[in-house]
Amino acid sequence: MTETKDPAEWEVVTATLYDRGDAAQGAEETVVARAPEHEARRVYADTVGEAADRGYEYVSLRRGGVDVESWPQATGWTV
Repeated sequence: MTETKDPAEWEVVTATLYDRGDAAQGAEETVVARAPEHEARRVYADTVGEAADRGYEYVSLRRGGVDVESWPQATGWTV
């Protein structure tokens, strides 16, 4: 039997690079919280506030496994 995600389940996920010198090596994701929407959004905001200091590559707020918000935000600008 395969496990399916509840479409109403909210998660806050952080990612830390395996190798800071080589982003192509991927990142380890950690679920920080699984909670109702209002609590997940609060945890997401708190986690984003600490993300740079903790060295996270990204932070995602997900609902049913789909990203709803993420940090850093894509700007569309390239250098």
